[in-house]
Amino acid sequence: MSPAPLRLHHLRDLELSAASGLVRRGGWSFVVADDELELHAYPEVGPPRRYPLRAGVLPREPAARKREKPDFEALCPWDGGALLALGSGSRPNRQAGVVIHVAEDMSSATCSEFSLAPLHAALAGQVPELNLEGAAVWGDHLVLLQRGNGVGNRNALVRLDRAGVAAAVTARAAWTAALIRDLAFVDLGDVAGVPYTVTDAAALPDGGLLLTAAAEDSRDTYADGACLGSALVRLDPPHQVTWRLALPGRHKFEGVWAEPDGDLVRVHLVADADDPSVRAPLHVTTLDPRTGLPR
Repeated sequence: MSPAPLRLHHLRDLELSAASGLVRRGGWSFVVADDELELHAYPEVGPPRRYPLRAGVLPREPAARKREKPDFEALCPWDGGALLALGSGSRPNRQAGVVIHVAEDMSSATCSEFSLAPLHAALAGQVPELNLEGAAVWGDHLVLLQRGNGVGNRNALVRLDRAGVAAAVTARAAWTAALIRDLAFVDLGDVAGVPYTVTDAAALPDGGLLLTAAAEDSRDTYADGACLGSALVRLDPPHQVTWRLALPGRHKFEGVWAEPDGDLVRVHLVADADDPSVRAPLHVTTLDPRTGLPR
């Protein structure tokens, strides 16, 4: 473990607040927010673009918006240049996924929705309170990350059969329990007795899995709480914690992306302030993926 927090370089503030998933491609940062119906795309310089994930308009009043939001917490790259946005499953109206194809010239995107309800029903019987907040393609699996926030809850890594997921995505079919290969609980440590709970994941170039985790003092999966800090965590197959690195400040980092930079990795991060008046920041840092030591 590193003796000091990592230094982050602030790139920009995003035109949304509750950033929850991040993928980078071709110099663009694609972001979903858990209280939005759009995919946001940010270039290195210049204005962002937005693509509707589903029809409709969410209420502006915060409590009503929270009740009705589809809660797209996870965003990950998929075959053929597609993206997958996945609902958390923490409420019955949060059980949808969307496969997204963004045009090469960024002019438009096509989105097709599918149901996660059968899969979520199966997983709900294996964890105290279902709340899937991260996803990544990792080897032969699509892994989903269960966020263990709330009393008695636990972090878990769920491995889905990648070929089966590909068939379901192609058919726009509902994801079912047949996709589940295994589920393993993972302890990520704590800050002053408040457990780190996983918020996102990204595959590392050398075969590891990089997680973001937040120590949020919350009573359950629905209510927000004070964030005592966040961390980066490396897992090695099948679910071994190799190192944990504290991130500076008390941001609740909810989106992560890792890309090669020689023998190092550049890690991009977005945060959720749980305050619609605060714009989500986009940060970048560089570290050694084998040790977690900053460079």
